[in-house]
Amino acid sequence: MLYASAYPNSDISAGAMAAIAIVAVAALACWLVMVYVAAREPRKPRPTGQQAEPGGATTMAAPDDLPEDKHREAA
Repeated sequence: MLYASAYPNSDISAGAMAAIAIVAVAALACWLVMVYVAAREPRKPRPTGQQAEPGGATTMAAPDDLPEDKHREAA
């Protein structure tokens, strides 16, 4: 008795299986990278103008150096 498959061309080549596996792994890697990038803390803005020091060093403003809030009610 001859066994006849209902799906005569269901065999898939090793090259096609490898291509499917590579595409699936690449898609997973891209997704993981996108999740990592989206979950990072945002970078702090670089100071510009007079706050920037030569050589790339940055200075932090002291609370006394900050401009007063004009909308604050005088006590």
